[in-house]
Amino acid sequence: MAAAFFILAVALMFAGHIFKVKRWGLFISVYEKPLEYNLLNALAIGHSLNALLPVRTGEIVRVIWAGRRMKNGYSFALATVIADLYVDILTVGIIFFILSFSAEDGSWLQRIFHFYVAAFAVLISATIITAVFRKPIKSCIRLAAGIFNEKIEYGLLYASYLTAASIRDIAVRLSKIRFLLYTAGMWAGYLSSYICFAESVRRQGFAWSGTDVFTALFSGTSLYSVDARLIPGLAAFLILPLVICGIVSFVLSRSAAQQPSGGRRPLPQLNKSDRLAFLKTYYKEDNREHIQSYLGLNEDVTVLEDSSAGSNASTLIVMKYDGEMLFRKYAFDNDGKKLQEQIDWILAHQQDIPLPAVVRQQQGSNYVSYDMHCYGSAIGLFRYIHTMPVESSWNILEKALDDIRLGLHARNARPADTETIKSYIKSKVGKNLKIIRENDRFIRQLEEYDEISANGIRLPTLHFYTDMLKDDHLIQVFSHDSYSDIHGDLTIENIVCLTDSSEIDRREYEGKVLPKDYYFIDPNTGNIHDSPFLDYGKLLQSLHGNYEFLMMVKSVKIDGNNVNYLLTKSESYAEIYQRFRAYLRSRFSREEVLSIYYHEIIHWLRLMPYKIRKNEKLAVVFYTGLLYVLHDVREMENGEAE
Repeated sequence: MAAAFFILAVALMFAGHIFKVKRWGLFISVYEKPLEYNLLNALAIGHSLNALLPVRTGEIVRVIWAGRRMKNGYSFALATVIADLYVDILTVGIIFFILSFSAEDGSWLQRIFHFYVAAFAVLISATIITAVFRKPIKSCIRLAAGIFNEKIEYGLLYASYLTAASIRDIAVRLSKIRFLLYTAGMWAGYLSSYICFAESVRRQGFAWSGTDVFTALFSGTSLYSVDARLIPGLAAFLILPLVICGIVSFVLSRSAAQQPSGGRRPLPQLNKSDRLAFLKTYYKEDNREHIQSYLGLNEDVTVLEDSSAGSNASTLIVMKYDGEMLFRKYAFDNDGKKLQEQIDWILAHQQDIPLPAVVRQQQGSNYVSYDMHCYGSAIGLFRYIHTMPVESSWNILEKALDDIRLGLHARNARPADTETIKSYIKSKVGKNLKIIRENDRFIRQLEEYDEISANGIRLPTLHFYTDMLKDDHLIQVFSHDSYSDIHGDLTIENIVCLTDSSEIDRREYEGKVLPKDYYFIDPNTGNIHDSPFLDYGKLLQSLHGNYEFLMMVKSVKIDGNNVNYLLTKSESYAEIYQRFRAYLRSRFSREEVLSIYYHEIIHWLRLMPYKIRKNEKLAVVFYTGLLYVLHDVREMENGEAE
């Protein structure tokens, strides 16, 4: 009968291990699908070492063994093991407390219970201290990591972030019912096995109880405090279930996937440089609510690329776990309200011009977001122009211009009024000129000269163009405008080309204008002066002002009134510009074309404050772009450049 109780004890211990692995897998499932064969193997090795070595050394091995096959690596494995131990310390302490009342002399059990109370108090205190002093702790981690090179810095920041975030998410996202069931099953198996093993030992003449077995295993003394005659049996009782776990793990591994699939990422970014940039922001503790919203917004996707441009709204290329790729735009607070206007605009104008299908909208307490299809053959017109023949590029742009002129610009047509023009000039010209002249110390120094040299080209400074930017003159120029519905931000990059239109899911476009070889993205509302000429002026900012190439400039040298930077020149852009200029002249009067060029000037003025806020020195590059455009428009207005 002793042997039967021993076999039953081993079986119940094995059952307890299975429930423990199930519970451990439940922790892991917060981020990824657990590989149970891997967890069984890690548990078998780790607990075998715990039986032989003090201070539960095997837990370190358990972390390493499990983490090597986890998608989220060792830091995540550490977090799940910490959560596992956190619960077990509490449970074991409660069991010792209960046993101290059932034993004839429970004082020694109460001492052990007090040890567990102290251990748990330390854990709770550490948790509370971490929460209360979160900001200085994160600052210390960031400063310590910043001592090292970028690779080590990323490793330290990511490991600390993942460990803390995983523990938090486990506590929040865990299935509480399954957790309680697995914990109950685990301890029912373990405690029953201790009782059965004690009975097998008692039938061999040793006065041992289940309480004695439990105390021997969890009093911190391992096998060294046990009667030497019991060590072989106790070792077999502990090791045999673990051997069975190892065998079962080997059998399961023959048919199981070698890496976990699915799940969610602790950080959505795929690119390590994007992750490092996020982690640096996270550890600065700036805009904490925005960071949490960003993580919640992108928890179901992998961020492949951040393709944000010049606005306060961000644009991501994301991939869902089913492989579908999307453009995701989001913005916070007041910028979120503006993004909602963009969504409404797209939905309202899908029968006028080719626009993306909005496949999903989200709105939180402090953000707005929407998704669009990301087609594999879709590329921005800027890239298209520089990879395809000029004729093909112009054909697409000309078709887009005709569609927007005959479609969108024909909607809600109405005459311009002087009061609105005055409001437009006051908001977009005077205010921005003041910011340009006063808020950028580099531009302020350059404005002390009558002219500057930009890459060897002599350009008068803003003083020279005072007459062009006076209210009365601008009112006269814009008096030839009319109003309609407009795109509002018709840059080259906001026209997307399709090299394979068969990708389009026509079901998404019932009753709408279907994209063929191009479509428009990212409209901008709130322009005040809703003239179609604003759209053409935006295209001039790209083709005439070389905005996209100025965006590529990384450094600028300023010496007195000499400004130098490396600027790429594009023959394709120059050819497309000449064709666009001819297009405008063939369809509009001289006065209307001049108005379009003046709108380009105002687009540059509107751009400058944002560039100054972002980088005062690099803003000088765009300042020279503004001067170049002013110079050209002045010559055009005076009949010197026809």
